[in-house]
Amino acid sequence: MLRSILAATFLFSALGAQAAQTVVPQKSRIGFTFSQMNTPADGLFKNYTAAIDFDPAKPESAKAQIVVDLASIDVGGPDGNAEAKKKAWFDVASNPKGTFTATSVKALGGGKFETKGKLTIKGISRDVVGQMSAKQQGAELILEGSVPLLRLNYKLGDGAWADTGTVADEVTVKYKLVLTGKAGK
Repeated sequence: MLRSILAATFLFSALGAQAAQTVVPQKSRIGFTFSQMNTPADGLFKNYTAAIDFDPAKPESAKAQIVVDLASIDVGGPDGNAEAKKKAWFDVASNPKGTFTATSVKALGGGKFETKGKLTIKGISRDVVGQMSAKQQGAELILEGSVPLLRLNYKLGDGAWADTGTVADEVTVKYKLVLTGKAGK
């Protein structure tokens, strides 16, 4: 618990003392899609923290850092969840968190944006590029997007699990983040 509080304090101070936007957890989601034995499957992470400052009118000034509790993975059943936490996959005992830090956001028109950032899993950082939409709905700003990645670049599925015939290398991270508050602090 103390570690979570310290991590959240660090995140918000890293983005500025006046974090203006708040993620609404019950309306937000961070998940992923992968293929196992040529069958699409979905998973999600139940716990994460997000410090985001995003104004669709000024995407170049966006700031975002998302920290995911990898032990909160849910791939649809207890056996799969237990396997995903093991050393060959996320190795949550040694690497309990995954992080994404935005490096740039560029408007593409029509409420669409290109996102770039650093994704770190198992101590391995890689540049990633994705697309996102932003839609104002009353007092809430809804950000929905996806980021494709290759799991083997992060050593997700070492050993026998490195066989891409069993679990495909391609994974798509999908998110919906509902924000309240005003950007720009």
